[in-house]
Amino acid sequence: MKPAPQPMPVEPEKLKPVLHEKIERMDGEHLNLVNRLLLQLEAEERAERLGEAFDKDHGQGLLRRIPELVKQFRVGHRYT
Repeated sequence: MKPAPQPMPVEPEKLKPVLHEKIERMDGEHLNLVNRLLLQLEAEERAERLGEAFDKDHGQGLLRRIPELVKQFRVGHRYT
């Protein structure tokens, strides 16, 4: 079995019109699939950024301050 040929790289400025053309030809089922793929990509990118932010906060010792900050918040926001 032959490996699938790799698509030729498209220059970023030329990629948008190519993708728009492909999207215009898609039916509803394929549009839903592309939408789910894009949502998954966005979720993965945000999860990566969030993980990096937690790592940075942990490195700066900010996560150790969470109990103190929660206590301060509760003092200022008494529940009745």
